[in-house]
Amino acid sequence: MLTGHTLRGRYHIYDRLGAGGAATVYLARDYQTGQMVVVKVVHPHMVDDQFIGRFQREINLLQQINNPYVIRLYDWALREYDPALGETLSYIVAEFVEGHTLAEVIDTRAPLSETDALTIARQVALGLADIHAKGIVHRDIKSQNIMLTPNNQAKLIDFGIAKAPNQATLTASSHFAGTLYYAAPEQILEAHTVDHRADIYSLGVVLYEMLTGGLPVKSREFGTVASRIIAGKLDPITGVSEPVAELVNGMLAHRVERRIPSAEEVIRRIEAITGGGRQPVSVEMPMPTTTVWSRTAIDTSIPPKETAPAFVLMTKAGQVIPLTLVETIVGRSHPRDPATPDIDLWSLGLEEARTASRRHCRIFKQDDQYFIEDLGSMNGTRLNDQLLTPGQAYPLSEGDQIAAGRVLLTFRRASQ
Repeated sequence: MLTGHTLRGRYHIYDRLGAGGAATVYLARDYQTGQMVVVKVVHPHMVDDQFIGRFQREINLLQQINNPYVIRLYDWALREYDPALGETLSYIVAEFVEGHTLAEVIDTRAPLSETDALTIARQVALGLADIHAKGIVHRDIKSQNIMLTPNNQAKLIDFGIAKAPNQATLTASSHFAGTLYYAAPEQILEAHTVDHRADIYSLGVVLYEMLTGGLPVKSREFGTVASRIIAGKLDPITGVSEPVAELVNGMLAHRVERRIPSAEEVIRRIEAITGGGRQPVSVEMPMPTTTVWSRTAIDTSIPPKETAPAFVLMTKAGQVIPLTLVETIVGRSHPRDPATPDIDLWSLGLEEARTASRRHCRIFKQDDQYFIEDLGSMNGTRLNDQLLTPGQAYPLSEGDQIAAGRVLLTFRRASQ
């Protein structure tokens, strides 16, 4: 946990935003510029010569890109020793994009209108056109890697497995790279040889997802999903106009040579359908609350992990969930999102878990007091039937009743 630490005497880390298999992402403030940034720290056990090569590649690629629909890179460190921590860290410092992932928008608002879905897809395609012009293939276009800002601007936020033409991928041909549900057939078969048309396919999946609220293959079984994508056996898109269906099918063409050939052509076809270029997006989302630094008087400096839980959460069925961390994110997992919250209500088998957001609320300890904070959840967090204001910390007391969506939890001492 780096929360409360300052890297290089410059980047003060406020909060953990999420974690994946390779890195943990934090919200921080750059003391030199005053702006909020994101710090992506590689897990120490991942840091070997091969992974550093991949991390360096992400840095090199991001440095080449200056596009309003693509995240900006500010700084980085590779195997840099931090004397205050006594540890060696590798990380990048990138633009903080306030908003919701497109995956969250889809979860709560889909199906989107054709105009909204096409407008978002057009913005992503504009970012891809710039990326592809530099010879870069993203290889992981998915709704979780697209942010939608409060003014409804789409932005690509992750380049962890991208490759340029003069760079051999570090992934062997026998090892799949990407996110299966969004991957083109050729990417599953031979990830190291894909070109920019694999990104067109993945964007087609995202567009399908926005328009229908589901994915072209809905199974959760890896082998079934992979075999159906490879065979081109996707669920047909329904409930949309003929021109939009033709666009989606053209992007999802099974054979590469029959697929829409470029991001520029995707943009042209979208504009032909919508009758012009820039269109307003009408998707209304509540503001996210990752910016707790500006919304609460509680100091978000967090001490080290607890050695034993002083408090627990108890479900209606009597399941006991120890609060072993000084900061605990409560939410639900999703098959297309590799990151999971600290307390995954879905994996606990709770019937109402579907009403909780992926990052629904957080419970954290300041000195000897526990607090709860809603993280901009779709269905809200209640404390003793009081609806919490997102971004505001509320003290917790023995016996308090917490509702994450419709999941009911009791805050109580571990000794009881």
